[in-house]
Amino acid sequence: MKLLPKLFVAFGVVVAALIVLAPCNYFLLWKPSLQGKCGGQTTFRSPAPYRPHLAELRRHVVGKNLWIAQYRWLRRRFKAIGTTLSLVRELPSTAYEGNVVLNEEKVPVVGPVFAGFPIWVSPRLIRVGQTETPTTATSISLSGARGEILDSQVVVTAPEGGLTNVNLSASALTGPAGAAIAATNVTLYREHYISVKGSASYGGGSNPPLGTGTYAEPLIPFNDPETGSPLCGAGGVLLACNASITAGQNQPYWIDIFIPRGSANTPPGIYTGTISVTSTQGNGSIPVSLTIWNFELPMQPSEKSLLTGFLATAPQTTTTLDKALMRNRTMGWYDVAANASSDITTFGLNRSGLDSYFFIGIQCSGTFSSVPTAAQTTAAASNFPAGLALDYYAADELNGCPASYAPIKTLGMNSHAATPRVSIVGTYNAPDPNLFNEGDGQSAIDHWVLLDSMQRWPKLPFTSGGDLWSYVSCNGGFGNTPEWTIDFPPINERIQSGFLNWTQGAKGILYSRPDGWTAGNAIGSWNNVNTNACGVSRPGSEILIYPPGPIGSTESAPGIRLKSIRDGIQDYEYAQMLQNTGQGAFVTSTLLPIATSWTNWTKSEAAIERARLTLGLRIAGVAVPSPRRKTPHR
Repeated sequence: MKLLPKLFVAFGVVVAALIVLAPCNYFLLWKPSLQGKCGGQTTFRSPAPYRPHLAELRRHVVGKNLWIAQYRWLRRRFKAIGTTLSLVRELPSTAYEGNVVLNEEKVPVVGPVFAGFPIWVSPRLIRVGQTETPTTATSISLSGARGEILDSQVVVTAPEGGLTNVNLSASALTGPAGAAIAATNVTLYREHYISVKGSASYGGGSNPPLGTGTYAEPLIPFNDPETGSPLCGAGGVLLACNASITAGQNQPYWIDIFIPRGSANTPPGIYTGTISVTSTQGNGSIPVSLTIWNFELPMQPSEKSLLTGFLATAPQTTTTLDKALMRNRTMGWYDVAANASSDITTFGLNRSGLDSYFFIGIQCSGTFSSVPTAAQTTAAASNFPAGLALDYYAADELNGCPASYAPIKTLGMNSHAATPRVSIVGTYNAPDPNLFNEGDGQSAIDHWVLLDSMQRWPKLPFTSGGDLWSYVSCNGGFGNTPEWTIDFPPINERIQSGFLNWTQGAKGILYSRPDGWTAGNAIGSWNNVNTNACGVSRPGSEILIYPPGPIGSTESAPGIRLKSIRDGIQDYEYAQMLQNTGQGAFVTSTLLPIATSWTNWTKSEAAIERARLTLGLRIAGVAVPSPRRKTPHR
């Protein structure tokens, strides 16, 4: 009988051991960086063990090396799609749906190195607040095509006592069979915080502004974008290098990674590297994993853009303004003809205005500055490379202006008689039927650029002549459509220039100007972006880039909103590539649920990224099968 208590004790020990070891096993699976230490990782915020939040599992993909029981339980519990969970490393390349694991690879990756203070990662569509609590994300995992620019954010949070001399640097990214992406393809920026007055009278609809506050928006480059030279020591008063961070505050850094073109130089596969953070108080690093799919975006974007209708603000020239825009896949008003050939091959120039030769300026009254003849347009067009789309910006918001019809029709007939590649651009609330026939059966307006906030978008498909573009102005209309001021989340810029434009049949995007600075080429234009466009507060309206003087650069600096427009144009390209191969129905079924109309579109950053992933895998030829219905595993 004395044996029975001993058996109970032994049984209790075994049960207790199982209770302890089971969670340890899962923690090890969830966090490869624990390196075999049960009890969790001690983080920078607390000496207590850190146990990853369950939601983090949605960011991983289940690998085949899991015990089958764990695999089945995790699949049912978390329904992970497009992510990886592995004892070897987090695998951004592994696509996953149903019970199918696609493209699984195992590549050792060095984990994050902590510096005694928080260094963490934030997605590109999230603006990081100055005092926002750090997340648990400590690695960058991206996937994309050759010719694409991918982006992320690394955030440094200062501990008690603050940080000084904070700097970032990037390593090369090494890939399969010795392939590498040079560190020069990684562009680093320090994000600059500015305080803004919130948008007023937004319209009262479903897309309200965030309001008055402090936001990260202008991006201070570490290097001059044109020369590549470091800007630290270049005489600027606003520098990315040697930053000081106040205790308890965040300093986000923007990371752009360009994937070089050519499959021989950049074969598909996983590339890894690091972003290093140094400071007087300590150093750390963030691992980067980049999965390159086996396809390439075209050099010239399919979606057209026209992001200014004004002359360049000094000290910029037309050339330097155009370059600042083209580096982000967007185009200015017109290109300098002598630069056009090189701009096509270097930046992907896909259109140019002829307005430097003839300013049209048609007014509601019917007056105008010039209406060139067919011969004059032919002569102007001959200065540009054959095949480059050309246009005149002829009509600016000429809604209900019958006196303008005659000069617009004359301009259209003359331009179309000169060459089919010259188009007429006009901004309106809705297409005007009075201009559908210029007199020869052709529409006088080739690009109907419509103010989507007016909610007068025509029924699709649009077959009345010409094509559709969308544009944003200071007029927020009914408050349901995307807005591009600073106190709206960056998803506004991205979805309009990307998936919304595609589902709504728009072929281009227009914005009035990117350099409407409040204080010229001075620090005030970086710190004060409070404008009163349309007579009401519109923070950052007509400001997408920031003057070069304060940073000592030869070129103006971008903001986060311009990066989001660029990302949207790249999203659009994914959809268009599939459309071009007869897969438009697949694109529509993927995008319509999140970009249904100008008044019904997702505010979810995750939904945008999931849709992009779905399209990217489809182009890459990675089948993503529908889940098969099965009896649940017990």
